[in-house]
Amino acid sequence: MLGACSKPPEPFDIREELGIGLDPHSFFGQLASGRSRVFRDEDFAPCYAEEVGRPSIAPSQLALMTLLQHYTCCSDEEAVDKSAFDLRWCAVLGKRAGEPLCAKSTFQGFRDRLMANEGVRVLFVASIKEAKRAGLLKRGAALGVSLDTKPMLGRGAVKDTYNLLATGIVKLVEAMAATAGQRAEEWARANDFGRYFGSSLKGSAGIEWSDAKARQAFLNEVVVDVERLQRLAGERLAGEGLEGGARKRIAEAAMLLEALLLQDVVEMTDAEGQVQAELRKGTAADRIPSATDQDQRHGHKSKSKVFTGHKLAVAVDNESGIIVDAQVLAGNAGDAEGALEQVERVEENTGEKVAETTGDCAYGGGETRQAFADAGRDLAAKVPQEAPNKGRYTKSQFSIDLSRNCVGCPGGKTTTEFQPGKNGGKVFRFGAQCDGCQLRGECTQAAGGRTIQVHPQEAMRAAARAYQETAEGRARLQGRVAVEHALARLGHLGVGQARYVGRTKSLFQVLLAATIANLRRTWNWERQQGGNGEATGANLGLAGWLRLVGGLLRAAIAGWLGADGPRAPKEGSELPPLSHGGGERPPAGTFRPAF
Repeated sequence: MLGACSKPPEPFDIREELGIGLDPHSFFGQLASGRSRVFRDEDFAPCYAEEVGRPSIAPSQLALMTLLQHYTCCSDEEAVDKSAFDLRWCAVLGKRAGEPLCAKSTFQGFRDRLMANEGVRVLFVASIKEAKRAGLLKRGAALGVSLDTKPMLGRGAVKDTYNLLATGIVKLVEAMAATAGQRAEEWARANDFGRYFGSSLKGSAGIEWSDAKARQAFLNEVVVDVERLQRLAGERLAGEGLEGGARKRIAEAAMLLEALLLQDVVEMTDAEGQVQAELRKGTAADRIPSATDQDQRHGHKSKSKVFTGHKLAVAVDNESGIIVDAQVLAGNAGDAEGALEQVERVEENTGEKVAETTGDCAYGGGETRQAFADAGRDLAAKVPQEAPNKGRYTKSQFSIDLSRNCVGCPGGKTTTEFQPGKNGGKVFRFGAQCDGCQLRGECTQAAGGRTIQVHPQEAMRAAARAYQETAEGRARLQGRVAVEHALARLGHLGVGQARYVGRTKSLFQVLLAATIANLRRTWNWERQQGGNGEATGANLGLAGWLRLVGGLLRAAIAGWLGADGPRAPKEGSELPPLSHGGGERPPAGTFRPAF
């Protein structure tokens, strides 16, 4: 049942306790000042059942604790401890030090509710509302947004085919052993699958890997074991007395193992009629590279930059730099996948109309342009550069008249002969007209003459190419620098590496990072405008830190001696801020996964 604070929590003024104050420019100081505006208990009502169970810890406080955990990159257990003994956390949560806000299981349950109900979008939308309140994101004004993507490395271990199949076997063995009431290794030894429970199947194989016949024989053994285990799983699923949860677990593990086998291995018949297993040449289009994170995919950010994981897609308001939507795509998805749906979510998140959308050349494909045009939306994206033609005439040097279905070449010849291409495109052929042409050597070496492929959205591409050459078009395309800056802020908050397994949990991470980035940008901008809350301390550098340590020591000594408390600071003296590094995040390399 939804719980709530009995009254809006008063800011915990640690100056009264230790003679120190929060740095107002740090995230802790800003969050402590604005927490009652940003998060309200009733916003999280969809995550709780009405009048069922005991009242929960106030979700507004749990939401603040979730943001603090993400900002400081600490584990669940550390977050609970910090809610009791880190005075910065206590000040933000509006509670006294000494007792944790909640148990670890309560904190984890709240996160599960946010994931199950997309409640994390409540936090994200709250950051957008805060930007509108401050005036950074304009109200009632049509937005101009830019779209872009960023690689996000997956959390699951990426393995080669042999060890990947071994992991799939282990998962299915664990599911089978659970139904038999046995330990997985015990069941594996009894059914001759024990070798798959070592540290590395490939490393312990003991074969000469430069010997092709030895490699193939070893692969045959693994495939035989896979097929034998699948038969055992099929017999178990066909039997009776299997509960729904156990049945689902076995079925899912069996399907995963089958997918791992089919994506990397093909069975061929040799000259003697024997079936031999061989590794598939090339990489399957939707290959699963990790058995521990099945959502991961091989992706390309560019021709030379490859990664394994997911792809973060963001939408940013060009004027304010506020992130107005974020999504996590498959690693092998195109950058423009779901772009139109993302613009629609921007309007839902902000409550404002999107007047124009800008993207890089990855969003300049004909299908994306057509989808935006059909929806009546304005899209500006650079047309990809034309591929070189080995020093010969390129397509741009031909005149294309779509109204008359006519193409003219640099030699003065024209053709109306074409064949239908894919998705409504056309392939024009000059054929015999190229015979005897003085420019043929500079145009084509094809025996059948030059051909020109006309894109299904050729008219849109031509108009976009002309627009990007104008002063207005160049200025608009340059305006998308806002999304590059937003991606940099998200990268600083750790979105380049997934903390959790799967795209659903990775989206949770991304939206939390976007929430923090938006709040920081809003409050820093508001401070620069001279409209943000009052200072609760000043950054005194080394001297301030020395006074901070002294205050903490005085508090500890007073507690040991039973005194009334630490001495209050002298009237008129400055109070050192309680912050770390001027409010910046901890250094890289301190991350520990939450679960």
